[in-house]
Amino acid sequence: MSINNENNQKMETKDQNPQNSEKTSSEKEVLKVDKTINLDLTTVDANIFYIMGAFRRQARREKWTQEEIDFVLEEAKKHDYNHAIATISDYCEPKDEQEE
Repeated sequence: MSINNENNQKMETKDQNPQNSEKTSSEKEVLKVDKTINLDLTTVDANIFYIMGAFRRQARREKWTQEEIDFVLEEAKKHDYNHAIATISDYCEPKDEQEE
């Protein structure tokens, strides 16, 4: 019985230690990217690694921060191929040459 009580006391102490507490997902700062790049995905090879590279290059040309680029690409990599394509295409808006 005393062993059980000692373990419970150790667990309580560990749980009460502020160094062990991590921020919850709602407390973490979330980056939101509200812009698009000029990239027509229909002209890009269907290989997802090529698409991510094309996205990264164009975003850099358009002066996106590294954090913004990483945010989009990390989100794209969270699931399958279709999710990756959908995520990247959400941040791509091809412009006509006449618009420039």
